[in-house]
Amino acid sequence: MAVKRGKYKKTVFVIKKKGCAVKGIKVQYKYKGTDSSEIFVLEENMNKLLAKLTAALMLFSLCSCSTAEETDNPIGSNAVYDVLGMGKIPVGMWVTPPDGYRTEDAFRLISESGINVVNGFGYSEDTDEEVKTVLDCCQKYGLKYLYSSLSIEESIKSYKENPDAELISSAMEQIDKFAGHPAYAGQLFIDEPSVSYFDTLKEYITEYKKRHSDKLCYVNMLPYYALAGTGSSRYEDYVDTWIDKTSPAFYSYDSYPLIDYDPTQEGYRAEMEDFYYNLDLLRAKTLENGIPLWTFVATLGYQHASEPNRREPTREELRWQVFSNLAFGAKGLQYFCYWTPSQDSYGEAMVTRGGKPTERYDYVKEVNAEFASYGDLLLNSDAVGVMINDYRRDGYDIYSTPLTKFGKIESVEGNRYVIGCFSDKDTGKKSVLISPTTPRDDVEITLNMSGKTKSVIAYIGGEKTTLEVKDNKLTLKIDRGDAVFIQL
Repeated sequence: MAVKRGKYKKTVFVIKKKGCAVKGIKVQYKYKGTDSSEIFVLEENMNKLLAKLTAALMLFSLCSCSTAEETDNPIGSNAVYDVLGMGKIPVGMWVTPPDGYRTEDAFRLISESGINVVNGFGYSEDTDEEVKTVLDCCQKYGLKYLYSSLSIEESIKSYKENPDAELISSAMEQIDKFAGHPAYAGQLFIDEPSVSYFDTLKEYITEYKKRHSDKLCYVNMLPYYALAGTGSSRYEDYVDTWIDKTSPAFYSYDSYPLIDYDPTQEGYRAEMEDFYYNLDLLRAKTLENGIPLWTFVATLGYQHASEPNRREPTREELRWQVFSNLAFGAKGLQYFCYWTPSQDSYGEAMVTRGGKPTERYDYVKEVNAEFASYGDLLLNSDAVGVMINDYRRDGYDIYSTPLTKFGKIESVEGNRYVIGCFSDKDTGKKSVLISPTTPRDDVEITLNMSGKTKSVIAYIGGEKTTLEVKDNKLTLKIDRGDAVFIQL
């Protein structure tokens, strides 16, 4: 069935009622085969409406079209994904070098790993002088810095219990000390809040945006498996409420799937079952709202009182996390952790407590360089869905209905694969990122392509190459921990 893109026309006008004037937009929308409809939208809500409308049309067209030519038209998404203006995927980190190691060489090592954003860590740089040192080091090596302050976090907690405008004013004055520095990119307000903090955070964020509209407001959110800590009965409500209340420029959360398991025990779990579900839910929500998704990748093992303990990742397991996040549309990656935390419950991260790089530093450096070869293409693309097939059935579902075809791919043969499906938001050109669904499995899959496809451009191991399509088929062998990016 041929599907044409819908069209809308808008008229800006003013409604006057009892002395009040409200500027709005009248939207008349018509899609092929439907009657036109008309709604009135406040002008301030128009961008969000158009983002949601674009996402809905995109999914409708992907599900309805039967040939590649019908899906290659530009979508016209108005999403903003490059929120730091770097032209590449932001790569962040958690836990900065502590006292005694806060040197230029330490930040040179950070930059050489492929990390380009430093998430501030108030437990390390807890004085104004130390923050200034970190900012200067970041500037020297071209790193963006997201400032985190324990005093501001305490201010937020105090305001939640006893609202006082002076608390917000003092917090803004603290931020103003550093907001003009060239390396300052935004404010990390708090980590993993429950819904009880949302109103308070809205007050702080609103005031911050008045002063620093060109900077990022950063709040890292809870994962699905921490539902009990969200203060909401439904995880989806937690996500929707945050987005509706604060209109974030991006959505960040952390989820660590690698369970420290014993294969000799009956019923053991190797990964958190909700990992893909959580990723897909947030892929859909951020697509709907036209904002980027930022995620985390574990570089260490740790013990936890209320969750399964996590295992130290191998090279393949670290890479699997990276490519899984990217396949589900992550537009920013952050490593937990860079520097090994001081608590004994954490294993060694990318750098030891004594400042020595571990083998995971090398794993991160390798994979960062690899996806950087096509990262700009992912950054500018809408993550419209995934094709997935996995031998693990129960408990490993995703949030949305998997796609069965995409672009020039008519169908897929094989198992244990996830294929992230992307559409460039400016040109509509399609691409896919293909990876195994577990860090233990090598996969072989066959893409059944449309009849006119003779070859495709692919990125394998970070190298750009051309793959021939023979008899409308493209067979790929992908090792555990690897991925293939293909431009269709």
